[in-house]
Amino acid sequence: MNSMQKMSDNGRDAPSLNEPQLRRLVASCQYIDKLLADMEDVLNAAEAKSVFPKYSDDLSPIQHQTIQDFIGQFRGLLLRVFAVQGIESDEPKIAASHAIHSALTFIEITIEELKPAKMRGYGQVSEAGMVDLNALINELHGLAQQLHRYLRM
Repeated sequence: MNSMQKMSDNGRDAPSLNEPQLRRLVASCQYIDKLLADMEDVLNAAEAKSVFPKYSDDLSPIQHQTIQDFIGQFRGLLLRVFAVQGIESDEPKIAASHAIHSALTFIEITIEELKPAKMRGYGQVSEAGMVDLNALINELHGLAQQLHRYLRM
């Protein structure tokens, strides 16, 4: 079912909005939910252990919890609006394993760009630099291939 199909248990014969309005409502709610997910990413950034962190965690544990509670309230309200308007949420379309495989493919492309021959455009690569780059490339490729294999099991 798609997000525009009407639910039979909403207590109404039809939603109070017309189809274009419903489409706009769904698009706006999807955007709000994406921004809420972005907020969750910010809250979880400290736990992600990124090598290049984007955010500093200046929030107290109580603030973290309060923000998470508000995010839950936002999503609860979105779900109630959907129920009132007879809108059914879409099922996820992309498998997590596929998204991870795709990200790994982009990681592998980026790794290929680190090859000494490709780095020469930034200046002559020394022998020691070639050794270091090739060792890094081999390790990074190995990790990416391990994760690909693990996901295929």
